[in-house]
Parts: sequence; C-alpha cells; structure tokens
Amino acid sequence: MKQMIRYLVKKRICLFCIVLLAMFLILLRRFFSLQILNGAYYRQAFQSQVEREEIYHGSRGNIYDRNGNQLAYNDLAYSVTIEDSGAYENRRTRNETLNRTIRQSILLIEGNGDSVLQRLPIAVSGSQEYEFTVEGNRLLRFLADVYGHARVEDLAYNGRLGYEEGEATAEQVIAYLCSDPMYGISDELSGEDLLKLVSIRYDMADNQYQRYRKTNLAENVSLKTMTAVLENQAELPGVDISEQTIRRYTDSLYFAHILGYTGPVSEEELASFQSRGILYDRNDIVGKAGMEQAMEEELHGRNGGQRFYVDNVGRVTEVLETEAASTGRNVYLTIDRDLQKAVYCLLEQKLAGILLANIVPSQEDSSNLNIPVQDVYYALISNHVIDIERLGRDDAGMEERNLFRMFEEHKSEYLDRLGGGMELPYGSLEEDMQEGMDYILELLARMEIYKRDEADRAGETYRQWQEQEISLKEFLQNGIAQGFINAHGFPEEGSYSMLEENLRQLEAMILTGLQEDEDFDRLLYRLLIHRGVITGEQICRILLEQGVVADTGNDHENLGNGTDNAYRFIREKIQNLEITPAQLALDPSTASSVVVDPNTGEVLASVTYPGYDNNRLANTMDGDYYNQLLNDASLPLYNNATQQRTAPGSTFKPITVAAGLTEQIITPDRLIEDQGIFELVTPSPRCWIYPSGATHGAINVVEAIRDSCNYFFYTLGYELSLDNGIYQESKGTEIIARYGEMFGLNENSGIEISESAPQIADEFPVTASIGQSNHNYTTTQLARYAAALANKGTLYQLTLIQRIQEGAEGAIRPAAPKENRTLDEIVPSAWDTIAEGMELVAGNNRILRELPMAVAGKTGTAQQNRTRPNHALFIGYAPYEQPEIAVATRIAYGYSSSNAVEVTSDIFKYYFGLEDEEQLLTGRAEVPENSGNSFTD
Repeated sequence: MKQMIRYLVKKRICLFCIVLLAMFLILLRRFFSLQILNGAYYRQAFQSQVEREEIYHGSRGNIYDRNGNQLAYNDLAYSVTIEDSGAYENRRTRNETLNRTIRQSILLIEGNGDSVLQRLPIAVSGSQEYEFTVEGNRLLRFLADVYGHARVEDLAYNGRLGYEEGEATAEQVIAYLCSDPMYGISDELSGEDLLKLVSIRYDMADNQYQRYRKTNLAENVSLKTMTAVLENQAELPGVDISEQTIRRYTDSLYFAHILGYTGPVSEEELASFQSRGILYDRNDIVGKAGMEQAMEEELHGRNGGQRFYVDNVGRVTEVLETEAASTGRNVYLTIDRDLQKAVYCLLEQKLAGILLANIVPSQEDSSNLNIPVQDVYYALISNHVIDIERLGRDDAGMEERNLFRMFEEHKSEYLDRLGGGMELPYGSLEEDMQEGMDYILELLARMEIYKRDEADRAGETYRQWQEQEISLKEFLQNGIAQGFINAHGFPEEGSYSMLEENLRQLEAMILTGLQEDEDFDRLLYRLLIHRGVITGEQICRILLEQGVVADTGNDHENLGNGTDNAYRFIREKIQNLEITPAQLALDPSTASSVVVDPNTGEVLASVTYPGYDNNRLANTMDGDYYNQLLNDASLPLYNNATQQRTAPGSTFKPITVAAGLTEQIITPDRLIEDQGIFELVTPSPRCWIYPSGATHGAINVVEAIRDSCNYFFYTLGYELSLDNGIYQESKGTEIIARYGEMFGLNENSGIEISESAPQIADEFPVTASIGQSNHNYTTTQLARYAAALANKGTLYQLTLIQRIQEGAEGAIRPAAPKENRTLDEIVPSAWDTIAEGMELVAGNNRILRELPMAVAGKTGTAQQNRTRPNHALFIGYAPYEQPEIAVATRIAYGYSSSNAVEVTSDIFKYYFGLEDEEQLLTGRAEVPENSGNSFTD
C-alpha cells in the first residue's frame, strides 16, 4: 500500500513538472515572437499610438474707454517652444539630450537679439552669487515645489543633502537642481548661463506628467530668430515656433495705473485658478495689476486644444477630440480717454510751473522752502537722469570724460580725508566730513555690521557719539568691545592687539567698500555740486552729450557765455518740459486728480502723475526698466490717486458742518467770534489767519466755509465733544467718525483697482474738525465724498466699469450694480448750507470766479513735514446748480491749495469746452499765481 502511494505521488509530481515545463516553453516562444520576430512591428505599433495634447490659448478681450477708444489690445507674435518628445534609454541620456538642445536654443535665440524666459525666482547678484527674488510664503512654496512636497509644512531636514529644506539658500537650490538625480547639468556653466538652463528645465519639469506639453523658451521673437529656429529644427529636437498674442497698450503713460499689465501666470496664481475650477495652463498670460487683474476672468480667453495620436515621426494618425479656443470678453471703462490725457498734461504743466516758481539761483536764497538750483543739478544725478556709469566708459564723450576725471580725483582726496577724519572727534569735523561719517554708519547698518538695536542708548559710548564728543574710530572700537559692532569673521577677541586688528580690518573694509559704492558716489556728487566744484555748466553739458535734452543748435555756445547761463538753461528745459517734474523728483513731483459723475459714481478720469510705460512690463517683463522704475524717486509705479493718503485739510470741513447742524450744535444763523487762538484746549491751535495779525470776526457757518475759518470749526469740534458741559475727546471723535462714515470715509471707494484703506481721525476732535489730527484719505475717497456733496445726499460706490461685451458684435452686459446709499441722517438744511458756503469759496477765488459758469468747491492745505512744503488739495463740482462732474485734486507737497484750485479750474475749462484745447494743453510749464508755501485755509 505504501509503495502504491509513493508511486502515485511521484507520478503526480512528474506530471506537474511536465506541465510547468510545457507552460514555460509556450511562454518563452511567445516572448521570442514578441521581442525577436515581431519586436519592430509591435514597437512601431506602440509608438504610433502615443497620445498627445496641444493647447490652443484663447486671446484676451480688449479694453476700451467709454467712447469705444481702444486702450488695450492683442498683437500676433511668435514664441519659441520646446517639448520633451524623445524616447530615451535612461535618465542620463534624456538629461544630456535636453540640456544640449536647450543650450543650443538659448545661444541661437540670444545670438539673434532676443532673450529667453527666466521664471525661476532666483537671480544672479552683482557679486555673481545666486539670490532669491521672492521671500516669505512665496519662497517657502517654491522650496516645497523644488523638493517635491505638496505642502509647505512638509519641508524638513534632508539627510541626503545635509540641510533643512525650508532654509535652503539659492546656491543650494541650484546645486540640487543641477545634480544627477534631477537635471544632470555639468559644471561647465555658471552664473546667468547656468540659471537660464536650470529655469527652462524647471519649467519643463512642471509638465513631466504631460511630456508632450510645450514649454515656452522665448516670447515675441523676431523674424530673424524665427527663421533661424526653423532652419535648425533637425538639430533641435522638440523645438518649434508657435503663434501667440501679446498685450499692447495705447497711451500707456496716461493709463498705466488704471489698466495695469499682464504677465506669465505664477505658481500661486495657477494654483488659485485651478482650485476654483478655472482651466489655466502654465504658459497662460494673466493680469498682474490694475483692470487687467481685476477683470481677469472676463478678459481671459478660454483655452481650447486637441487630443490626437502620433506615429514615431510625429505625424498625426488620429484626432480624438478638438475644442476651439475662444476670445475673452471686451471691457468698456467709464473713463473718457481724452479727459484722462488732458488732466495728466494739466497736472504736469502745473507741477513744472510750481517748480519754476520756487527754483532760485543760489543756496543763500533757499528760504521759505525755495529750491536752490544746485538741488536741481544734483537731482539729475540722484534720480538717474544722468547716467554716471557712462562717464568712465571707453566710449564716453569729452564732457563725460572730463567730469569723470575730476570726480575720481576728488573721490581719492575725499577718501583720504575720511580715513584721517575717522580718528577725530565728530564735532570737530567739517560738514562734508560729518556727512561721510554718517554715511559710513548707514553702510555698516545695511551690512548688518552695526547693530543699532543692540547698542546701549543709555550707555556712555552712545551718549558721547550723539553729543559729537568722540571719533567714529572710538565709536567702532567701543562697539566691537560691547558687541553692537559685529566682528564676525575677524580674529577672535581677547587681547588689546586683537581689538586693534579687528578695527584696522574694519576700517580697511569700509574704505575699500566705498570705492565701489554707487550711493557713496552720489553723496560725493552732491557735496561737490553744492561746493561749486562741479558746476551747473558741466551738468548741462552732460545733459546735452547724453541726449537727455535736445541741442537747439547753440546751447553749447550759450552755456559758455556768462555765469548764470546754466541757471537759465535748466529753467528753459523745465519750462518746455524737456526736463519733467518726474525726472527731478523734487517737491512737488507727484499729483493726482479724480473726476467722477456725481449722478452715477462713474469715474471719468483717474489720473496719477507720474505714469510709466506698461507695455514694457506686459507679457515678458523688461527687468531693467522695472528696476529703473523701482529706483525712481518719483515712485512712478505708485498710484497716487488710489494709494497715496494724506490729511484732507480743510476739504473735510463740510462734514463737520453736517455734523454740527444735524447734532444741533449750531444753526445756519449762529455767529461765532474768531478770537485767533482757541484756548479751550491745550495745546491751543490758531486760526490760519491769526499770524498775520487778523481774525475773521463774528461769522456764521456759510461765511466760515467761505473763509475756511479754523477757529469756527475748532468751536464745532469742541462743542461736539461736550458731555453735560464737560469736554470729552472720545465723544467728539466718535461723532466726527460717525459723520465721516456717512460720507464713506471709513471704507474703500468701490473702485475696482487696488486702493489704500482710509483712516478717520480717532483723536483730538478739535483739530480733527478741520481735517487734521490723524485723518488720511486717498484722492478717490475724497472724490466720492465730493460727489455726495454735489448731488446732496447720495453716496455712490465709484466704478471704472461701464459695460462688458462678448466680442465685437456680441451681447452687451452692463456693469454689475453696486450698493449705493442715501444720507438720510443728515438734516436737509445742511445740504443747502454747505453748497452755499462752497459756492462762496469759488466766488471768493479769482481763478474760479472768472469761469463763465458757477462752480462750488473747498480748498485744503495739509502740513505733513515742516521741512517740506504743504500738501495742496481741492474738491469741487460744476455746474453749481446741476452738477455734471465732481473733482478731487491733490498735489503732494504742492505749497498752496491755490495750486490745486488752478488745476481743477483748467479741468472745468477742458471738460465744458470753456477754453480752446491749444490754450490749455500748451506743453509748457504753467507758473502759478501764488508761489509761496502758505496756509490760506
């Protein structure tokens, strides 16, 4: 029995082994058939079934003004693209192929005068080191993407790399991306060349799960580049030319702050759109600022595309799905193009006129905040109008070389004096040496060597320095010993000789650093100009040689005839706006004016001066131009109409009147005696007229508005604060704030672009009643308030959107309605009282009185800094009986409110056609009647 069982078991095992062997032979035969006999066939069949997808980008809608004038449109252009379409044996082969192709493409593109895209948030510094161009959460998000984490919180210590991922330097990121596990880039490249290659590989990596998705290498390339790429496609696998649209702006200088600009979608923007279910591609262009950003979802065209199969040579074998791209909607603004341009020109003419009225020929004449012409000469250097880097180049002109040689001689002498002066007590130094010592400390603070916050301000060293008793060397020596001068990297502290060695090294580092410091050069230029070493004639000749101003034919000759010809030359160039207020960036150099329809809240003009060319920031940003704007002291990127906040000054007084009448503090007939000094509070403020030895006498509320009598409004602010006869500041500020809120001064104006938040005063109700204290509002917010005064009680949300249209002939959709409100809380009599007072303001002003129509307005002067001129403000509306427009104008540091009045008067003239356009828009400086820095309201 046992033998039988053993036999059967052996027989079954044998049969099982035979079956397994047979199955293996069948499988082996099948593998042989697939791999050897039919391998080429199946490989070709597989390759012919590769599915690809191509994106068709929809073009953006256009932007028009209210009359159909085109403000933003699209131009056809061409971009160079690359797709990872190859079949590779391994990662190393793939990296080598892609890196070689990209490198050759970069050389070809740049060799034909175009530039490649660089979206990686890393740049090469002046010292040829890599540095991040983003910070905070944006930097952490970038690092998370680099190291393959879905969340920022997942950044951690990387044992393989040996550092914290969340604290990685730009150098470490570049090294990691260049490593073999990543892009396998050799160390033959460095600096900008390496960064460009890494950036493109990083962009392509975002499409690694969609290998056949194209990545842009360069945009808006020339015909020369396009031809070169097409001719060399055989050597550039995956590189091609694609059509694209680029954004263009007409009249960009006047509309840049309203329209904004477009640019490549960022990682954060892409994630935001995708989280909301909006289909965007990383090659999409989106709005980055202004209405381009605010109306992104309306303007953005819907992307289309095609899914298809291709064979092994890229031929399409089957189309699976096609969806056409569509154009975005057209947006019509409430802005009147011609009015916008006219107001900009009027502001520039007035700013230039104010400058001319206050520029004086010598520093001795600079009383009452006049501007010595030496400040004008230096402004041309400090604000980069004159390119001082050109002076020392091989191709520099004769005047440039002469100035450069003189400057270098004086710089060497000045540095020698600084070296010796560091050992002398600060108080014994000449003024120019003191400025040099101050600059050295600022430089050390920027370098984080001088730690201001760690200095013992109550200590003896700090006291002696503040009282100018010790030298800079002693201050630094004691600072090293006390720890607020960082001696990291110097020999270890301990002995006196070590301390001396630290100090010697620090002094040497300072003097060496100053040799290459551009800001130090500018300081020295200022000193040399004010000492007369560099003359106005030299500055003017450089302007001509560098082409900043045109030579009329005899300018060079005239500059040599007489000592004051440089002064006359510079005034003439400002008069003709060949040198603009924006270029000088002196006070004043900025202004804004907002014109609204008081019956709808539509913004007819929102003008900020200065403007900029948003064409150079759109699509692919011109980095040099952007940096130029950032370094411009007139802050052209800053929207003065919607972001600049100042105290409203006396333009706030109508709100105080509304509060006084509604709270029954006053009646229209009550008389208040102006006693000059308001002595019921301490410190005791004065009426603006009192320093002249006069008062306004006994006046009623209408006359108080007309005369802008501060004493009258101090009384209102005081009495609004009385609680059972006791002065309570909190009560007064609460009431003033409540009435300010009624006029919308606690919220943004409703305008669709970025706007600074307003601030209603929350202290000192007596001065708050005249628009001082800590009130702060934008010009748009004041314009909204002025519109409510004009229409007597309806507060409209401001808007820039008139309508939206589907294509050129499509359906028209009006702008979404906004919530408006009526100011029913204010007693009806207040509106007529305020209007009557504002009409008297206009009637009391010669400029406004001479208009052929009745207008109403209120001036305002706000002092922010005693060493700089006052801000000039005006709000008004016209015509008086049935207002069509309300206007708010602000000239920052504009000396006198009368200057804002003159601009607004010209706006009225232009809008209503009261004067020929040629007489208003002269292209020349408009010198004001009142040139002084005065309070008259």
